[in-house]
Parts: sequence; C-alpha cells; structure tokens
Amino acid sequence: MKTINVFLVLFLGLLFISGCTGEQKSTDIYMYPDNIPLPYIKVPEDIVDIHGELENKERFDEFFLNVEQGIEDSIRVVRYTTEGAPILYDYDFDKEAIKVKIDSTRDGFGQKEIIHTTCSAIKVDETSSRTSYNLKRCIPKIEDNTILIIEHK
Repeated sequence: MKTINVFLVLFLGLLFISGCTGEQKSTDIYMYPDNIPLPYIKVPEDIVDIHGELENKERFDEFFLNVEQGIEDSIRVVRYTTEGAPILYDYDFDKEAIKVKIDSTRDGFGQKEIIHTTCSAIKVDETSSRTSYNLKRCIPKIEDNTILIIEHK
C-alpha cells in the first residue's frame, strides 16, 4: 500500500511540474494572451491610406518636415489591404534614425507578423503622376519600404 502511495505522489508531482513548464505566450501589448491581435481602433492622429485615399496627410507632412530638421517625432500609418484588413506601420524618429514597426497580424491573408527595422533616411521620388516616400538604408532590409504614395490628380 505504501508503494502505491509513493508512486501516486510521484506521478502527481511530475504531472504538476510538467504543467508548469508549458509554452510561454507573447507579452506584446498589442496582443491578447493567445497571440490574437487586438482589434485596430482608429485614433485622430493616425494617417490612414485606404486604397490611395489618404486621411490626415497633414500629419505626415509635419512628420516628414521634422525628420528633415532633426526633430524627434512619431507617427502611425495604417494601410488597408484589398480585403479590408489594417496593416499598422509605426515610425519613430529619434533625431538619428527611424525605428519602424510593421504589424500585419490582423491580415488574414498575409504573414501575420510584426517586423522591426531601423532606417536612416526617407527618400522622395516624384513623377508627374505621384510622389512616393520610401525608407532608405534599413537594417535589416525590408521587402516593402514605402511609407506613402500620393497620387496627383
């Protein structure tokens, strides 16, 4: 009988210990505990790009001017996918570099990931039909370095 009790205590102890060593979940403040992204809630400061229609472009112009003048600033650009999912682009300029966070976790058809990079400049490419603002010299390199594209009408 004592042998059964010892084995029972050992078994329950091992069961308890193995339950405590489970996988750690993300502690990203933009996620629910099981890595489900919080819904995006638009705030007045956001620069929103819905298939080329821009909201709050003035705020981007202010950010761009601050980067050119070496003044700390940060913005969020929200671009919507064809299916209507928001992808969040956070740009934080600290007088030396632009820290970028790209959050595609709400895109059901995309990578569903958060990417971080640091870039040293914004390059403006102008044509007669559009102006494109692109990040330059990013480490690590990113596939899409476009901040905004403004179509001329």
